[in-house]
Formats: sequence, C-alpha cells, structure tokens
Amino acid sequence: MTFRWRLTLTYALLLALTLLVAGGASYAGLRHTLYAALDAGLRADAVSTARLEARPDLEPAPQVAASLDAMNRQQPVRVTVFSVTGREVDRGPSRVGFVPRTGATQVGGERVYMLRVGAGWVQASVSDAAVRASLHAFLWQELLGVPPLLLLSLAVGYLLADRALRPVDQVSDLAARIAAHGQPGERVPEAQGADELARLTRTINAMLARLDEQLTHERLFAHASAHELRTPISVIRAATSLALEGERTPDEYRAALAQVNEVSADMGTLTARLLALARSARPAGNGDVNLADVALLVSELHGEDARARGVKVQVTADDAATRGDFDALVMAAGNLLQNALRYTPRGSVVRVQSGVRGGDAHLTVQDAGPGIPEGDVPRLVRPFQRGERTAQNADSSSGAGLGLALVQAVMTAHGGQLHLESAPLSGLRAELRLPPRR
Repeated sequence: MTFRWRLTLTYALLLALTLLVAGGASYAGLRHTLYAALDAGLRADAVSTARLEARPDLEPAPQVAASLDAMNRQQPVRVTVFSVTGREVDRGPSRVGFVPRTGATQVGGERVYMLRVGAGWVQASVSDAAVRASLHAFLWQELLGVPPLLLLSLAVGYLLADRALRPVDQVSDLAARIAAHGQPGERVPEAQGADELARLTRTINAMLARLDEQLTHERLFAHASAHELRTPISVIRAATSLALEGERTPDEYRAALAQVNEVSADMGTLTARLLALARSARPAGNGDVNLADVALLVSELHGEDARARGVKVQVTADDAATRGDFDALVMAAGNLLQNALRYTPRGSVVRVQSGVRGGDAHLTVQDAGPGIPEGDVPRLVRPFQRGERTAQNADSSSGAGLGLALVQAVMTAHGGQLHLESAPLSGLRAELRLPPRR
C-alpha cells in the first residue's frame, strides 16, 4: 500500500471516529432534551392536579367528576391519584399501575412522573412513542449521511495527500535518475511557500547544486592531476629510454639518474600536496585553537626560508580563539606565508597578524609582491591554477598551483572563508576568517 493511501485511510479513520463520537454525543444530547421536555410537562400536570386535590372546596359533584374521569381517560396524558398505600382514589385508571418512586421513570412504552403529596401520590404518564420516533429518524439520518461523507473525505483526502506528496515523488524520481546516470545537473521544481515541503525542495536543490559543483571540481581536479603528472612521467621515460638505447659512460648514466631523481622528487612533492588537498576537506580534529599560536608557529617554521630570501617576517599575534584542526590550519596559514615569501621582493616585509574583527577570528598575511587581478581570485582557488605574477617571479615556477586550493578546502571544511585583496602598491592581502569559539 502506498503512503498516499495509508495517509488517506488514516485520515478517513480519524474522521469516522470523530463522526461516531460527535454523532453519539448529538444523539445523547437530543434524547436528554426530548425526555427532559416530556418530564417537565408531566411534572406540570402532576403539580396542577395536586393543587386541585388539596382544595376540597373545588371538588366537583359526582356527575361532573365522572365526566372529568372519562375525559381524562381520553387524553394523551393520564393523571391518577393514589393513596399512600397505592390504591387508586381519583382520576385514572392508571395505565402503568402504582410506581412508588418519586420523579420520572420509564415503564414499558410509558413515561411516568410520580409526585408525593401529603395524602398520597399523584401520577402523570404519557406514551413516549413520539420521542422514540424522533430519535429513530435522527439516527437514520446520521447513518445515511455518514457513508457519503466518508467517501467524499476519502476522495478529498487522497487529492490533498497526492498534492502534498508530489514534491516527494519528484525528489524520488530525480534521485533515481541521478543514480542511474550519475548526472546531478537536474533540479526539483521548488514548492511555493515556507512550509516543510518547500524547505525540502530548496534544500534538495541546494544539495544537488553543491554536489554538481563538487563533481565538476573533482573531474577538473582529475584531469589537471593527470596533466601535471604526465609531464614528469614523460621526462622520466625519455631519460631512461635514452640511457638504455646504447652504451653510455658512467657520467652520462649519472646525469640521467640525476634527472630522474630530480623529476621524481618533484613528483613526490606534487603527490604529497595532492594527498594533502584530498585530506583537507575532512579535518582530523575539532578542538580549541588560537590563531595567535598558528601565526607564531608558521612564522617560526618558515623563518629560515624568509632569511634565505632576504625577506623579513613581522608577526602581530593577538588572541583569536576558534575551533578546528590545528594542523590543518597551520598548513593553510603556512601556504599563505610560503606564497607571500615566494612573491615578495628581497628586502621587503611580510606581515602576519591575528586577532578578532567583526566577531570573527582572523589571520592575515600581507606581502609586498605584485598582487593579483581581482578577476583571477575565483580561478586561483581551484587546483593547478596559476596567476600572471608567476611569470614575473622566476622562483615561483616550481609551484603546482595547489597552495590556494588547499587553503580554500581547509576554510570550507572549517566553515570559514578565504579573502584575497590585491592593491598595486601594497601587494596581496590574504585573510583567513573563522567563526569565534563559543
């Protein structure tokens, strides 16, 4: 059974129970009202007769009394006066006999009201056939009206369930198509409004957009990786093939092996950075981190490189508490500092700062290099992408274009942001922004 029918039948069952309870309550209320009105009329007749019996001066002559008794027997309401012992003394005869019980009661098809007076009892009785007929008609109206109402509710309930679950069907069909073809480019038609299903369709579309973006990046990453690795592999094969073509002198073999060793070292570095990029999307830890410690550590780790390049590193380490993977954040900040040292002219200063600004923890690396055009920023955070300033700095040619991609991946995994701002006279300002520690 489909979820639509389960939902519809559940709704119909609840409606049937509601109608049953409401119908029972209505029937009970109508019965109580009708019998209460009947009892009130009988009580009024009994009280009126009791008042007449209490006044002997109003007692009619025997001939008149006989006529009144005959008239009483022809009325729907039968009034009878009983002695204390239950013997009929006036009016009558009673249709139900003596009932020694004060108040209203039911005797067969008669509704009886007994009133106790000083000299005995006054009984008023009437047939309740009219009340029972009214209740019977009301019950049949309810029984005949419920089935059509239930059928109508089933149809309306199914239509509502079908309309409500249509976005779920669309999501299911789309997921099946993506599973079959592996192309998450399609989107679910977004439901209007702000209810749960509208949020579901928007969330699914956002997830698919993110998935499509990730798959696109992965395809580009795979293609770029193959391209980057193809060149050193070709160099190694060419060097070894040339060395094996004929007899070579020991110096020629050493030259070939040196070339292979150099290219292999570059391949090892590239492979390590590729592995780091793959791991950066899933930080190993999520502990308390102070970006001031990160700034101090990366300046120390790259201090020797800075001195060799003739560049001064100036550190301003103010507290900036956040949460994350300390090693991954050190790697990200280290990449920024390494890039800054690579592109900063000899004798210049690279500034590393940490602190809190605008409620976020930040770590900033400011170099004095040529900067990058603003339009190149989105491209440079993707793997194997290099900017124009690479050509302006001979020492930068060894880069594989993975540094900023690594930083971007680490920031995405930490819920942070990487901001790059370039100015013609002040170089590139790279800033890591992370949520503060709560």
